[in-house]
Amino acid sequence: MADLLLDAGRAALCIVEMQNDIVHESNIGKRGIGGVLAAQVEKRGVIPKLQTVIAAARARGVPILYINFCGKPGFPRPNTLIHRRSQRQPMLVEGTWGVETHPALAPQPEDFVLERTVGVDGSYGTQLYPVLRMLGRTTMLMSGVSTNLAVEGIVRASVNRGFDVVVIEDCCASYPDEWHRFSIENIMPLLATVTTAEAVVRALAPAPG
Repeated sequence: MADLLLDAGRAALCIVEMQNDIVHESNIGKRGIGGVLAAQVEKRGVIPKLQTVIAAARARGVPILYINFCGKPGFPRPNTLIHRRSQRQPMLVEGTWGVETHPALAPQPEDFVLERTVGVDGSYGTQLYPVLRMLGRTTMLMSGVSTNLAVEGIVRASVNRGFDVVVIEDCCASYPDEWHRFSIENIMPLLATVTTAEAVVRALAPAPG
C-alpha cells in the first residue's frame, strides 16, 4: 500500500461524539448505548490512538473540530429509534458531565466545538462546513463514533459538498463490531481514503531537514 499523502495546510481533524456519556470507560458494563460503545472504544484502543493523531495535528497546526451532540432539557421527543433508545435515561444533556468530550481528548481553547441538537450526524445542525471553508480546509480526517451512523453520515455529506475525506479506521468504533467492519470494508472505501492512526501520524510528520 502506498504511503498516505496529506497536505497539513489543507487538512482538518474531525472528532465525532467522543463524549463521556457514550465513550467514557466508566460506562462499561452498563445497559444502553453508552455501555456497549464505551466497551468497543476500549477494546479497539481508540482513545490512545486518537491521542497520537491529535498530538500530530497540533504539532503541524492542523485545526481540530469536535463535532458533538448536545441535548436540550425539555426538547421534543426525538424522531429516530436510536435517539429514543438512548434517551430512556437522560444522556448528552447540555450542562452535564456526560455531554463533555472525554477528558483524555479534551479540546483546547484554539479548537472548535460544534454542537447539534437534532439529527444523526453533524453535517446538519452545526457550523461544520462554514468553519472548514473559513479555515481553507478541503481534507477532513474523520474519527469517532459511531462508524456507521454519525461518522459515515458526515463522510457522505462531505463528499457531496466537494471535500476530500480520510477515515482513520482504528480511531472509529461502533456497536456491534460487525457494523463497524461493514461500513469500513464496504461503504467507506467507495467514498474516502481508509487508513490508520499510524499512517496519519506519519503523513503529518514534518519533512526531514
